[in-house]
Amino acid sequence: MGDRELLNVIWRRRTLEHVPEAYFIEHVLLGDIGCSIRIIAVERISETPFVEGSLVVSMTSEFFPYLAEARRRGFCKMMLFHLGDEHGTSDRSAYENAALVLRNYWFEAIQTDQQVIWVPTGYAVGVGPANGASLVKSSQRSLEGFFAGALGMRTLAHERQRMKAAVEQGELKFDLHFTATSRDRLGSAAYSARLSNARFALVPGGNSPETIRLYDALERGAIPIMLRSPFVHAADALNEPPFILLNDWSELAEAYAPFADNSERALRALDTLQEKVFDWWKHFTMHQQQKVRTAVNAVLANEGQCN
Repeated sequence: MGDRELLNVIWRRRTLEHVPEAYFIEHVLLGDIGCSIRIIAVERISETPFVEGSLVVSMTSEFFPYLAEARRRGFCKMMLFHLGDEHGTSDRSAYENAALVLRNYWFEAIQTDQQVIWVPTGYAVGVGPANGASLVKSSQRSLEGFFAGALGMRTLAHERQRMKAAVEQGELKFDLHFTATSRDRLGSAAYSARLSNARFALVPGGNSPETIRLYDALERGAIPIMLRSPFVHAADALNEPPFILLNDWSELAEAYAPFADNSERALRALDTLQEKVFDWWKHFTMHQQQKVRTAVNAVLANEGQCN
């Protein structure tokens, strides 16, 4: 098999082992790329090989000097997968040295650059991939709603405080598992099990409206409840998903009320909504695969000069 049938995806080994969405990136986003994928995990960035047409995964700016050197050497088809820019304020100077930039964390001001394509980085290893055919129907799940995570220590911690207040004031029987220290965290198996048994997943923002909890919930068949935001509505981001969307967490009890009484009508509506959400998730991930394949193949096929 020749190199033209191969895409090198370059990581720093410590980053590869740290990023919980690494499986989703390789097997879902790049799962329909149309060629073999070779993962190169380097111990030191200074030892990274220069191979034209590689996709370099950089947690913040760790590979930026490497990309600058690749451009200095005349490489025109180097691509960047930029991770970790949760606030949209991190260094993006390397974008000019990449023929294509894939990044999570959608921000309108960044996405106006035609060279930059937003992609979700998906669910965590250990939560997915799930077997959709074996997921429990919402009507058969015993947890009405579920959230696990820190209550503070996030840019959008006020959302989580308001979510907690809304659950308490509405006397909703939702399972809220707040983590103050690493010891409090649920392991991936327990976290996945609770999501798989939850009808709804509460998805407040963290450092950004985009959060891994959304993709964890979708993969495990829990219906997301989250706030409206430009990220939710943008055509090149979530594009009006069929979730329960709130203007403020104070609307939670009213939005949940149609599903709360366990009547036959409510359970039927619950299952219908779950099917709609899961179908949306399947088509959404397929669209992301096709988008990445088209963008990467366009770079590899370009025989022109460096930009």
